[in-house]
Amino acid sequence: MSDESLSFWERLGRIPAHSLRAQLLYISALVAVATVINLLLALVMRSWIPVATAVVGWLFVGVYGLVRLSLFDRAAGVAGSVLVPSGGSTPSVAQHSNIQALVARGEYAHAAEAYREVMARDPQDLLACEQLGQLALRELKDYPLAVAAYREAEKRSTEPRRQLGYAVLVAGICRDNLKDYGKAMVELRRILARYPDAPNAQRLRAEIDELKALHFEAQ
Repeated sequence: MSDESLSFWERLGRIPAHSLRAQLLYISALVAVATVINLLLALVMRSWIPVATAVVGWLFVGVYGLVRLSLFDRAAGVAGSVLVPSGGSTPSVAQHSNIQALVARGEYAHAAEAYREVMARDPQDLLACEQLGQLALRELKDYPLAVAAYREAEKRSTEPRRQLGYAVLVAGICRDNLKDYGKAMVELRRILARYPDAPNAQRLRAEIDELKALHFEAQ
């Protein structure tokens, strides 16, 4: 969710509490300096006006602090209810959060297995395919698994542009990671046959010609 679509309360709820306290400390420091100056002026001028000014300044700090911190508490509650849906209403979000926690702890194999289970339970879950592909490619270095995950993502997606993107990822893994130039050519030909209007079709044809040379050199 972009910040533009958030209400005032939700945007305010995203401000860290320590930032608000830092503002209060900064304002308090300014008022403290002003208070010292006003007290010196009061001694020189023998007037109560500088003292009154100092009192007003500290009243401002107190009111400002109460208002801002109360707004923060209220906003945090509102934003929490809006931005963090309950697990019961959106179980997929909770599942992915748990798996991301495994990834953060470096439990990549367990995370991959968890993604597989989510994909098996929910044939509509495209995010699980994407995340498994990234995990296999970047962390596990299990390139066949990455290919399988992105192939599944291509099958599940209903958007031609995204389907094309997944297919190109598969071809790239075959070429760059598996170093299987023959398979990469097969994938690129499949892409051109299935997506003849692809915006990068000319580049893909040139890629096939380049791969032919690499394939023959490798034999």
